[in-house]
Amino acid sequence: MDEEETLFPDMELDEVDVTDLVDSIPSRTKWTYKIDYRTRRAVLDEFGRPVRTESYEEFLVETAMKILSTERFQYVVYGSDIGVEKSEWPGWEDHEIIRDIEEALTAHPEIEEAEVKSMTRVDRGMELTVLITGLVGSAELNEVIEI
Repeated sequence: MDEEETLFPDMELDEVDVTDLVDSIPSRTKWTYKIDYRTRRAVLDEFGRPVRTESYEEFLVETAMKILSTERFQYVVYGSDIGVEKSEWPGWEDHEIIRDIEEALTAHPEIEEAEVKSMTRVDRGMELTVLITGLVGSAELNEVIEI
């Protein structure tokens, strides 16, 4: 018997409900790893370890950035409601892009509301200000999202 079988002797993969596991974590204690979206690499500390978010507000912004940096329908590991359709944005009207952003963000179970306060087309992207309301707090995202 290998180590995995010893740790989980009678557990079948279809019996594990990841949503229940994640939902059982209190919102205020949730965290994620930070990503530098310009270089598409993890943010590391001085010892080379990944850096985690330190507050709920930081968690909301980082989660929003992950969603806005994920092209919808591109990754089979994600459901059809994860990500935005950035590849389509150049041909869309501003109100369609805003709707895509707000719908994508509110599809996340931790985000109750997302409101695009401002959006400006710049070079190869969108300069955004988005107010994000989570289950136990809110945050403002100010970022340029590359297309």
